Amino acid sequence: RTLGRVALFLGELRDGLTMINMQNAYLITTKGYTEKQAGVMFFVFGMSQFLFQTPAGYLMDHTEAKVQLLGFSAVVTTLLTLITAAFATENGGNLAFMVFIKFLQGSIT
Repeated sequence: RTLGRVALFLGELRDGLTMINMQNAYLITTKGYTEKQAGVMFFVFGMSQFLFQTPAGYLMDHTEAKVQLLGFSAVVTTLLTLITAAFATENGGNLAFMVFIKFLQGSIT
């Protein structure tokens, strides 16, 4: 029962704070990223989600700390989203760092 409520809350948190389309729009319109640069970043994000989905599922299946892991993931994902906004430089000057942040975010998400 508690896990269901936490999952509902985290779904709302994740979709509200880390919407990929909003991050793309921010990077392209405010920071001058090209569509290709933003696309590379979010391709890496999606692929890292894909790669870590099965290990994360295994971990969740075999742990008693499900709520704590979900909470940790939500907090770290939110922090990485804020880092994306705070540290993105004009015209994708630090694209490699941003790709690394998106890789981490995808693996945590």
